[in-house]
Amino acid sequence: MAADVRRQIDTRARSLAAQREAAVVPPTPTNLADLLAQPDNEAAYRVGELWPTGGRVLLAAQFKAGKSTLVGNVLRSLVDGDKFLDRFDAVPVGRVALIDTELDTRTLRRWLREQAIDNTERVSVLPLRGAVSTFDILDPATRSRWAAQLAGADVVILDCLRPILDALGLSEDKDAGRVLVAFDALLAEIGATEGMVVTHMGHEAERARGDSRLRDWPDAEWKIARGGDDSDDDGRRPRYFSALGRDVSLPEGLLTFDPETRRLAYGEGNRRDSNARAALPELMALIRAEPGTLSKNAAEIRLRDEHAIPQRVARQAIAAAIRSGDLDVTAGPRNAKLLSPGADPFTVQVVEI
Repeated sequence: MAADVRRQIDTRARSLAAQREAAVVPPTPTNLADLLAQPDNEAAYRVGELWPTGGRVLLAAQFKAGKSTLVGNVLRSLVDGDKFLDRFDAVPVGRVALIDTELDTRTLRRWLREQAIDNTERVSVLPLRGAVSTFDILDPATRSRWAAQLAGADVVILDCLRPILDALGLSEDKDAGRVLVAFDALLAEIGATEGMVVTHMGHEAERARGDSRLRDWPDAEWKIARGGDDSDDDGRRPRYFSALGRDVSLPEGLLTFDPETRRLAYGEGNRRDSNARAALPELMALIRAEPGTLSKNAAEIRLRDEHAIPQRVARQAIAAAIRSGDLDVTAGPRNAKLLSPGADPFTVQVVEI
């Protein structure tokens, strides 16, 4: 009896698999001449310099670096047309769907309210905390039901990936690519032009954590990284934003945050320059105490040994001080480059007549 039941199940499974395969229609190839004859879209970017039209974005952020806040800023720019990060032009869309897998609904509601989005009717929000397992888009039937729920969305944002992997019993190191492929299929079934997936960075390496497929998938990879170190007050640690991808290359810049509106702005400055500026007081005190006697290398070693400043940062601080004129360089024995305080431009020289 058991064998008969097993055969019936196997037969039914093969039948369902055959039906699915029969329903798949391969896309028709396009002749290159016909492809090139098609007009290009007026807008090459959904978000200027950062998000190519029709592209996929992977936002990778360090722990508690502000990824959900950045997503809120993306939403506002995509439906209201505000400049993203107070700098980059955005081409607004008709509807955006946000699938949130981490935040409590009350927190999500409060944070989105503070964004003061004008066109709220253009945003569909699906808080999935506690129900993440329902987003099993690896299953074609479930994916189709989700596509029906999200019908009409031009952009879909998934924040964030890890809870889905956990809920479905998938490995972050090996299976993330499967979810991304299914996410692409979901976007195609919806008819959405663009998509964004948010993920966490590793604790050490500053890249999306897990499956290497994560970095192959997007057209643009956005990053948020924190400055300082774990000894600093996390609420005061600066945040930095950068982007890289196909026709995307934005150097790291400082993010400023308005706590009342939760709005972010991209500005000048990066972690390298910030660390160098922080080391300048110790550097200048050292050189003033021993003017014209320390070489660049000797100053780097003294800063490392006496002030626990990494030699790389000390080297950057010395270079910055030389560029600004705070330090002068003179030739010493054996081609040594000796450091002295630069001339003070506000010092008035008295000349006797």
